[in-house]
Amino acid sequence: MSSPPAHPSLTSLVPPPGELLRTQRKAGRSAVLGLMLLWGAAFVIPFVAYQEDVKTAEGELLTHLSDRAGLQAHALGAHLGLLRSELQRLADHPSLRPEDGASGPEVALLENAFSHTSLFSAGVALVSADGKRMWSDPADMALGRTPLASRLWFRRTVEERVASVGLLDEEGGGLVAVAVPVVRDERVVGLLVGELATASELLPATPRGANESMVALLGERGRLLLPATPPPLLRQPELAERLRPLVEAPGAVTLGGTRLLGAAALVPGTGMLLAVLEDEARDREMLKRRYLGQLGFHTALFGGVLLLFTVLLRRSYRSLVTAEEQLRRQETMAALGTASSLIAHEVKNALNSMQAALSMIRAKGGETTLPVQALRSQAERLGHLARSLLSFASPQSTQRRSCEMHLLVQDALQAVRLLPEAADVVIETTLQEGLFVKGDPTLLVSAVDNLMRNAVEAGAVAHDIGQQPTPRVQVRLLRDGGEVVLIVEDNAGGVPPAFEPRLWEPFAVGRSKGIGLGLPMVRTAIRAHDGGSVSYTRVPGGSLFTVRLPLEKMAS
Repeated sequence: MSSPPAHPSLTSLVPPPGELLRTQRKAGRSAVLGLMLLWGAAFVIPFVAYQEDVKTAEGELLTHLSDRAGLQAHALGAHLGLLRSELQRLADHPSLRPEDGASGPEVALLENAFSHTSLFSAGVALVSADGKRMWSDPADMALGRTPLASRLWFRRTVEERVASVGLLDEEGGGLVAVAVPVVRDERVVGLLVGELATASELLPATPRGANESMVALLGERGRLLLPATPPPLLRQPELAERLRPLVEAPGAVTLGGTRLLGAAALVPGTGMLLAVLEDEARDREMLKRRYLGQLGFHTALFGGVLLLFTVLLRRSYRSLVTAEEQLRRQETMAALGTASSLIAHEVKNALNSMQAALSMIRAKGGETTLPVQALRSQAERLGHLARSLLSFASPQSTQRRSCEMHLLVQDALQAVRLLPEAADVVIETTLQEGLFVKGDPTLLVSAVDNLMRNAVEAGAVAHDIGQQPTPRVQVRLLRDGGEVVLIVEDNAGGVPPAFEPRLWEPFAVGRSKGIGLGLPMVRTAIRAHDGGSVSYTRVPGGSLFTVRLPLEKMAS
């Protein structure tokens, strides 16, 4: 006797649950990692942008300071050039002979040249080569607290016969002198000295306030000329050595423990150095407040977008998990369908032998005996099982034609009344005639048969366990607008509430009898008809199933 052909096992047709779970966990970890990276980027990117913005702003500030230092240095050079030119014009006049003292013609020349000029706010003086006053306008014009001959700029002017700019006193005082030598016969015989009373006459006024800058003017030998009263930051040894590199490379310099940003430029035509300085901490704090506001706004905006993306990602991930679960179920159903087909064919072969034996017994008049009736009942049950499995494994294509519904319900009722369980259940019917639908009669009869069979079997079970002494099934067929409505109601206690979510799932069994294919097949059969639907409602003491099908539009 040959062994039956080998068939693929059910487990080999279904993806292992562990593999699906691992795949989902891996996808979940990847999503979480990607989300963490995005959250990190939401804060790192604005911070990096903030650092870059601070550097850019500092670069722009240094460019501004460099431009400002260059502009003021050129303006100061032009101003000093004008002052020197005015003094040099008088110093070169042949009538000016200070070596013989200030005579009447010389005084008239000087007064005529400087009495109406505003170039020198503190006055103009003619002094001898040893620093003695010969003439001044005004007459009481201050020439410093110490002798002029002790001043470095004075000695330089005399010794080198070049114009000089300097302070009338070593420390402060606010009086700035512009000196031009009077040279006769290759010898300095005197000096014309013009005085400026305030620093603003040499340097443009700068607005005071939060953005105030420090402007420092250093002489050729590195001595601080302006401001007249320098702040502590500028009272540093070797100040010139610290500021001179700013001419070539504007940047940071530390004075008195304070870090400053600055730029410097040489005053044209002189050896003086002009530097413009700003407190880096103050500027950085201003930039920090401004950019932190932008950082907060961008972070909030990016965070909001990222939060929305997170919600959408979570929703997409859940949809993915749901789709994977549905795919797993579909694959499981496909595998179950293959197994069902194999089982159904085996059962059908056994049923054919049983039916042949029962036919022989019927021919000999033994059909009425109890064993034969039991065999017929079980054969009918197995036949229904085989048909259900085959229908699940290989759904039939719909063959539609005009059908009168009450005739289809009657056909299903005849089969249900032959069930052994029907003996304990009262079946009540109210069927309206003349209701036609366009459908497949085989599918519709099968659907009605399954609904009524489930109700009768549920009533029988309720009777057997003493839950319902008089089980009853009501079948109603009626018209509701443009639809045919079939209602199957029982009083068998209803579907357990915990089982209701799985009511329409294949192979989901809520009672001891059946294999869980009846209701899924009903839904499939009804939905195969356009506009058809089936629903379940819990009623007091039982269940109510409602089938709705569109009425056929009859030709007029």
